[in-house]
Amino acid sequence: MLASARRKAADYYAPLLDSDDELLKIGAWCALLDREEVSVEQYPRVVELASHGAIQRRAFRFFQSNWEHELAATVAAKPATTASAARALAMRAELACDDLAAVEAQRYRFLATGRFEALVTMVTKDEQAVGWRPALALATKVFILSPHDPIAANLVLHLLYEARQDEMLSAVVELLKENTLHPYLALAYTAALRLMQGNPAGSLKALEQLNAMRPPRPDVFARVRPLALQLNAEALEKLGDYRRAYDAYVALNRLDHGEPNDPRAFGEIVLAAAARDVPVLPPDAQTNHVVMTGFPRSGTTLLENALAAHPKVETFEEIPANASMELYLARALPTADDHDERVRVYLRARERYYDEAKRRRRKLGAEVFVDKLPMRSAEAAFMAKLFPEKRYIFSIRHPFDVVLSCFKQRFGHNIAMEHFRSFETAVKLYDFTMQQWFGVHGLDDPRVHYVRYDTLVTEFEATSRAVLEFLGLPWDDNVLGFAQLAEARGARTPSYQKVRKGLGIGVQTAWRNYRFLFQSDAAMPLYHWARFFSYPTE
Repeated sequence: MLASARRKAADYYAPLLDSDDELLKIGAWCALLDREEVSVEQYPRVVELASHGAIQRRAFRFFQSNWEHELAATVAAKPATTASAARALAMRAELACDDLAAVEAQRYRFLATGRFEALVTMVTKDEQAVGWRPALALATKVFILSPHDPIAANLVLHLLYEARQDEMLSAVVELLKENTLHPYLALAYTAALRLMQGNPAGSLKALEQLNAMRPPRPDVFARVRPLALQLNAEALEKLGDYRRAYDAYVALNRLDHGEPNDPRAFGEIVLAAAARDVPVLPPDAQTNHVVMTGFPRSGTTLLENALAAHPKVETFEEIPANASMELYLARALPTADDHDERVRVYLRARERYYDEAKRRRRKLGAEVFVDKLPMRSAEAAFMAKLFPEKRYIFSIRHPFDVVLSCFKQRFGHNIAMEHFRSFETAVKLYDFTMQQWFGVHGLDDPRVHYVRYDTLVTEFEATSRAVLEFLGLPWDDNVLGFAQLAEARGARTPSYQKVRKGLGIGVQTAWRNYRFLFQSDAAMPLYHWARFFSYPTE
């Protein structure tokens, strides 16, 4: 298809007009109608397909503009898929927390409207639901339908890059070059490929050429700029130029994330919740719900994927359980006038926490449910009041490596992750979080099972067995195949790129390369925690 992308639309789309794939078929007809490249001989087929809203709207406009009013009337009278029905499907999928249903809602939306953004959203939802491979097949169809749209090309390229599929990525880049399509994207992903293939100097050279090239559109630049800055930093790091790499990570973190957040707000919210006067509550019956926490980049994603491979464990990754609970408390507590009413309010808040997990349950036969959210450790004081019997799995990694790794990642935009824009504020968040956690729990707390990242990687089976024993579950060999499961899951955190490699990732430690950062006054709080966890600082 790419080889014929320079031909006129009628010739390019002709092979798709009778495709067995509905998306390709309807998309091709929409493209021809938009360009008014439909022949008289094709009019009956257009009328036949007008039961799809995407075709109906375009066909009516096309027939009217060509004074084919009888055909326009026939098309207008046909019952067709509608955007409102697609919205209803999307809302039901959201209510059910069903990513696959969300994919189908976007498919219906495209068939009803023919809008390109429905396909883009569909790819995103598909990757979240079932992983990069199925999403790649869908992204390829989007690219076929819009071969000259750089956003469509980037869907394919970005999926392959995020999955670190260098051979397929190389093949797509070569196809773009052979057919003189999207030179800006081809150069950006050439830089990515060179770095993946162990050629950081070549990557930097490609990035220099990219910086000299004019982006095709602002929205394309907005997608490529973070990638280019990340590649620049990683290439400098590979070359051992750590001070320039640090400066490059600073530039990456200065990219606009949208509406700015004050990082101090997170601590204020946590301390306000910890100060609540929570009455003594009845015992929590949900003893099979365990919280996995620690700090971002401490090995929680690796451990969560390992546990998710066990047939008796269902994991929930960073769900808004606490947010639902907090919103309810903010509304209900001000009007809770007596002790009994306050007890009822807090019990209902506890129910709302579990409701968010229940809405996402999919695994038949699961007996233990693990709620993974690394930053929940900062909420230890309030959690101890509301869930006094709660059990935890807490991941530990060298504080220096944790903070450095967080600083080097581009996280989602919220008041906690705002701290990772600078090394100094990342240190403050780590120190604050550990103070909150160890102000409540000790290293010998029987309700907490501590897991060291370095031990998990080097003694995986023994460490995993100990976690399962804590959960009251027997060993299952499926746990050893966690990497295959991670391959089929959507990448919801930056750690997935490495988790999909399995235990071949080894123990990731890089802080000594950035020793100059850890000799600064800002880094001093980390020394206390390194000694606390018995990690070296020299």
